[in-house]
Amino acid sequence: MLKSRYLCGGSVMAVALALGGQAFAQQASTVEEVVVTGSFIRGTPEDAALPVDVIGADDLARQGSPTTVELLKALPVSSGVLGDTNQFDPRAQGSEGSGSVNLRGLGAQRTLVLINGHRMAANPFGQAGAGIVDTNIIPSAAVGRIEVLKDGAAATYGSDAIAGVVNFITRKDFSGLELNGSYRYVDGSDGDYDGSIVFGHAWENGNILLSAGYQHRSELPTTERDWASQSYFNNPEGGWSAGNAVAPFLPVTNLPSGAFTPAAGFALDNGCASLGGVVQGGALPACFFNFIPYDNLVEKEDRFQLYGEANADLGDNAQLHVEVFYSETDVPEWKTSPSYLALQTPTASTNPTVGQLPASVLAGYFVPASNPGFIAYRNANPTQIPAFATGVHIPGVRYRPLSFGGNPAFDYGPSEGRRHYDAFRVSGGIKGQFNDAIGYDFALTYGQETGVRTGYDTVVSRFQLALRGYGSLNNGTAGGCTAAETNNFTTNAGNTALGCYYFNPFSNAIANNTITGQTNPNFNASLANNPELVRWFFQEV
Repeated sequence: MLKSRYLCGGSVMAVALALGGQAFAQQASTVEEVVVTGSFIRGTPEDAALPVDVIGADDLARQGSPTTVELLKALPVSSGVLGDTNQFDPRAQGSEGSGSVNLRGLGAQRTLVLINGHRMAANPFGQAGAGIVDTNIIPSAAVGRIEVLKDGAAATYGSDAIAGVVNFITRKDFSGLELNGSYRYVDGSDGDYDGSIVFGHAWENGNILLSAGYQHRSELPTTERDWASQSYFNNPEGGWSAGNAVAPFLPVTNLPSGAFTPAAGFALDNGCASLGGVVQGGALPACFFNFIPYDNLVEKEDRFQLYGEANADLGDNAQLHVEVFYSETDVPEWKTSPSYLALQTPTASTNPTVGQLPASVLAGYFVPASNPGFIAYRNANPTQIPAFATGVHIPGVRYRPLSFGGNPAFDYGPSEGRRHYDAFRVSGGIKGQFNDAIGYDFALTYGQETGVRTGYDTVVSRFQLALRGYGSLNNGTAGGCTAAETNNFTTNAGNTALGCYYFNPFSNAIANNTITGQTNPNFNASLANNPELVRWFFQEV
């Protein structure tokens, strides 16, 4: 669990321009005087020397009460807003479910986000911990207007306001009870819906405001949009990877000394095309696999916010402000590729070929000739693997354990994870006027956002053991095969009575492409991999 906290205390002296006050007095209509975002000078946004846009409650209603993400995306000055899926943007991977605002394209970490002029705690995962505020936690039901400063305000707020400032200001004059709800139809998903309740009471010397809001976004798979997943020939960079479960392999054999040496050149598993892959030849051939169809354009999200605020006059020249809010965001089924390319490969403790093969064949995995998948594949393709070969080497840069057939541990679909955030904030302060020209504003704010993210990845040492017949079942007895085998890798490989299982890395273990439905004519059900074996080496991280 990662946690981000923010604590700020201080005082500010603000000078009100007398000339501005005279100008307001000459107008027939009443104009509300506020502290303009980007400075501490009292006036109105319209008269401010700074480029401030104000989006009021009426403006939001005319736009159909957009979500915070939709609103920020629609701002002309906004660029690169995150908050739909995030996993395709390397700046925000791991923070799915959160949102951000990026003014003038200078980066979300350079855009300051405020509530009622005070800072918020940063999302613990946003942009690799770069300190961005999660805009999805803002209690939108309580917001009365939004001020957007389209210029740098580093002199006032610091370096995180170089691009500008977005200030969410809550409703101060609302009295009554308000119920809201909406549903948005989204083709290809179950739609998005939200609801909120707001209670407010204003009196001569103050007000209170209470709100609760809930928002739900439904999952939108990439397969529901034709433009999201293109063929290899239209867009070879669009999610097509040479790292695949249908991989190239190098037959190897033992020298009299026992050392391993190549027995032939690289060959490619012949199940590539029938499963929907794209074959690429060469000295190190490849089968290109498209992982995009396993991802979502929009993840399933549930968000909930509670907000409370009280304001009161403490005499003619002092006002008290107190606010508190809690927010929870849950992404219960974040979906991604069935598995990833490993960042590491097995060491010599589990892979006997390490350090013996030429560096040109690249580090990877060893599959012994005793593996049932190997035996069946060589019998069907004797020209690819010589009879004297004692196994094959699979280069790590060309291999991921699970691809076309989905992940057996997740019902042969995408791998899944979770994102969850809890945010809490309390702020209070006193502001007032010493005289017509000089005022003060003292405030103390405490905020924190905690986050949990989970995913799954391959434990390469366990995976290598499974290739050699020493894998265990995740639901088996404690220790499984590793407690039963003799640790010299000469006995008990594949002895299921002792809990030892093989993982079959060849295409004859894959029944079909779970996205396109293409069937594999070489599939052998007796060679399919046990989902519990996959769960044993594919662990939560």
